[in-house]
Amino acid sequence: MLKRYITFSLFAISGLSLALPFSVWAFCPLCVVATGALTGVFRWLGVDDLIIGLWLGGFLFATSIMAGNYLKLKVKKLANYSIAMAIVLYGLTIILLYFDGILSAPYNRIFGISRIIIGLVAGSLLFLITPYLNKLLKRTNNGKNFISHQKMLLGIFLLLSFSLVAYFL
Repeated sequence: MLKRYITFSLFAISGLSLALPFSVWAFCPLCVVATGALTGVFRWLGVDDLIIGLWLGGFLFATSIMAGNYLKLKVKKLANYSIAMAIVLYGLTIILLYFDGILSAPYNRIFGISRIIIGLVAGSLLFLITPYLNKLLKRTNNGKNFISHQKMLLGIFLLLSFSLVAYFL
């Protein structure tokens, strides 16, 4: 019962935070919603935990950046809220995965580390390099995007590419 209450509370807070108006974004809201929705769909379809971890890592990284930027606009006491939001979001996610039993499955490990944790780290790193790749692409095109929503599509493309690699491994 407590586990359901904690899970419901986490999703309610996450949903409420997406409904608040944001004026400055490091990642666009469409990117965060797309990665979050695809993570849920993949879990529902029974996709491997490594691939789910990739998408969950991208979702948590983008959400922590967006929430940190929102807090930086509203409260200017701390220098970087994104790191604090990342610690909270990643911590709550790992705690919920642990209590749900996903992290403790003995058959679901690579070198003794849970597959979803490996995917979580890899997905976060992919979203970490997305802005740098976007700047590199813009630099080759005289400071303009090649296509509309280039940064979002680049992040989704990286996650899809690595998901295909993980699927065939």
